Amino acid sequence: MKVIQDVKKLHLDLQKPEKSHKYKQIIEELSEYFLFGDHQKEEIFDYLAEHNILSLFYQKLKSANHQLTIFIIERTSMVITNLQNPLNINYALSNPALHDFINHNYDFNNPEIVDYYVNFLKTIAIRINRENFYLYFNQRYCTFPLLWQAQKFIDYPDELVKNTSQNIVLSLSKLSSEPKKGKQTESVIVNQTKIMVQFKLYLTSSPFKQVYNKYTLQIQQMLGTFKIDSQDQLDKLEDVLMFFNDLLTECPFLSTLLEKLILDKLIQPILDGLLLGRKTSFTLGYEVGLFTIYLFLTKLPLVYSIMSFFCEDQIFIDETIQNQKEEKQQQQWIYDTKNVELEFQHIFYKELENNSEMKELKNKKINLIVNPYRNQFLELLRSKHNTILHLYLSIWFVAKQNNYQIPSMQIINVKIISNQIINLKEEIVYSKKLLELIILLTINEDLNELKQLYQQLKNKVVSIIQNLKVTNKKQSEGLFVNWDIIENFDWDNFTNSQPVLKLEDLKPYNHNNKLSDFNYVYLWILLKCSVKNYKKKGVQNLYKINKEIEVYQACELIQLANQQNYLILDVNSGYLIHTVLQKNSQSGIVKFVQPLKAIECSFMEDVLILECNNLCINQFQPYHVKIQSDVLTSVIDRIYQAQQSMSQLIINKLEALYDEKTDFLLIN
Repeated sequence: MKVIQDVKKLHLDLQKPEKSHKYKQIIEELSEYFLFGDHQKEEIFDYLAEHNILSLFYQKLKSANHQLTIFIIERTSMVITNLQNPLNINYALSNPALHDFINHNYDFNNPEIVDYYVNFLKTIAIRINRENFYLYFNQRYCTFPLLWQAQKFIDYPDELVKNTSQNIVLSLSKLSSEPKKGKQTESVIVNQTKIMVQFKLYLTSSPFKQVYNKYTLQIQQMLGTFKIDSQDQLDKLEDVLMFFNDLLTECPFLSTLLEKLILDKLIQPILDGLLLGRKTSFTLGYEVGLFTIYLFLTKLPLVYSIMSFFCEDQIFIDETIQNQKEEKQQQQWIYDTKNVELEFQHIFYKELENNSEMKELKNKKINLIVNPYRNQFLELLRSKHNTILHLYLSIWFVAKQNNYQIPSMQIINVKIISNQIINLKEEIVYSKKLLELIILLTINEDLNELKQLYQQLKNKVVSIIQNLKVTNKKQSEGLFVNWDIIENFDWDNFTNSQPVLKLEDLKPYNHNNKLSDFNYVYLWILLKCSVKNYKKKGVQNLYKINKEIEVYQACELIQLANQQNYLILDVNSGYLIHTVLQKNSQSGIVKFVQPLKAIECSFMEDVLILECNNLCINQFQPYHVKIQSDVLTSVIDRIYQAQQSMSQLIINKLEALYDEKTDFLLIN
C-alpha cells in the first residue's frame, strides 16, 4: 500500500511547477516504478498507465533544458527496453506520447541530444514487428514518421549515430518481407498483407528514394578520397555495400530500383572515366576504379547486371541520368526540417493507381545501344602492370564463379601473356597470385597456346637444373627460399580455392630477378597439372603452432636457455622449429615453425632473432628466442650449415621433380 502512495505522490509532484528542480529525480523514480510494476506489481503499472505518465514525461520534455531533455529520453528508452509483459509492451508502443517524442523539435545542433535521440528511435524500432507495425505506419496517408526521422541521420558525421540510423532503416525495411509461417489467423495475415503492400510502395516512392541516393553519394565521396592502402576506408565502404546487399536480399521488390540506381550513379560513371575518358562527378585511377568494380561484384548480387557492361554487344544507357545535374553531398550535416507528409500522400495516391515509374523502368530496358565499354575493357589485358592485370582477371574470375558465361579466348589471350612471360627480359614479371589466377581462369579450356607454353617451360626447368649444378646458387635464392610453396602445392586444393583480392595484393609489385627461377618452376607445375591432367599432392607439414610433436632424434636439436627449450633443424622436411618440451616427456609444444631456407638470423645480447628473408613470398614476423650469449654465434653457424645442406637437397628434389622419360612429378 505504501508503494502505491509513493507513486501517487511522485505523480502529483511531477505536475507542480515549484518542484521543477526535482523533476530529474522524480522521473528517475517513476521510470523505475514502471519496471517494478511490469515485473512484480501489476497494480503499479496499471496506475502509471491509467494516468498516462509517459505523456507527462513528454510534457516536461517540451520545456526542458538540454540536460533534462537527454535524461527524459534516456529514461523513456530504458522503460521501453526493459518491459517484459506483452500487454504492457503493447501499451507503451501504442501510447501517442511516443509519437510526440519521435516528432518533437529537438536541438539537433547538440551532438549529445542526437546520440540519445537516435538510440531512442532504435529502442522503439527493435520492438516493432509485423503484428504491431500498424501502430507506427499510417495506412491512410502512407507515412512512417519513425523511419523518416531515422533516415535523416544517415549522413551524420558521427559513425555510431550513422550506423545506428542505418540499422534502423534496414531492420524496419526487412519487415516488408514475407513472414515465417506461424499460428496466425487468415484475417490477420490478410490485414498484414494490405499494410505491407502500402509499406512497399512507401519504400519505393519518390520521397523515400532520397534515402538510397544518400548512400550512393556517400560511396562517391568515399571513392573520391579512397587510398588503396587504407583498411579503415575499405571497411567503411564495405559497410555501405553490405547495407545495399541486405536490402537487395531481404527486400527483393527493391531490386529493380536499387540495381538501376547503383548502375547509373556508380558503375557507369566509374566506367565512363576509366574506359571512355569522360569527365564524371568523381574521378578514379585504374587501381581504385577496378577494385571498386571488384567489390561491387563480390558484395552485391548484381554480377549479371555489372558484367553486361563487359560482355554484351548492346546495353541500355539511360540518357536522362547522364544529362541530370549531379547531386553533391553537403560538407556539413544539417537537420532536414522539411515536412514531406503531404508529398508522401500525393505520391501514394498517384503511384498506387498506375505505378507508372516502375513500368517505365521495365520498358526502358528495350532501348539498347552499342556497348561502348566491352572492347575497351578487353584491351586492359594488354597491360603489363601486375596490379591492373590482377584486378582485371579477378573481376572475370568472380564472374566465372557465379556461372557467368565469360569469353575465355578473349579474356585469357594466352599468346599475349605467354609472350610477355617468356620474352620480357627472360623473366616472369608477374606475382605468384597473378600466375595462379591465370591458370584458374584457363582450367578446362582446351587452348593450344597453353600446351606450347608448357613445353617452353619444361625446357626452361631443365636449363635451371643444369645451371644450379654448375653456377652460383645465389642466383636461384628465390627458388630455395620459397621451396615449401612448390613442395606443399596440392592441385585439388588449388582448383577448389576461391582467391579473394585483398588490399595487400594492390600494393606495387616490385619484381626481383632472383624470383625468376621460382616463378618458372611454379608456373611449370601449374601448367603440368592443367595441361597434362596431373593430380599433384602436397607434402603434409607435421608441425603446427601450439600442437604437440615427437622430438625426432634424426633431426638436429639445439638446446636453448633451459632444458625445455629446443630448436629443431629438420633438413629433410625443410623446417626450423622452436619447441618447448613437456615435463618427463620426449614430446614438445611447437611455438614457432617456418621454412628453414626462408630464415635469416641476427642477435641482440642474449636473444636470437629469426627474421624472414626478403625474397620469401609468405612473409612472417620476426621471432625472438632467448639463448645463452656465449653460444649464440655457434647456433647461428649451425643454422647456416643446415641451410647449406638443404640447398643441395632442394637441387636433388628439383631434379626428381622432372623425369624426362615419364614427365611425372616425383615428390619425395
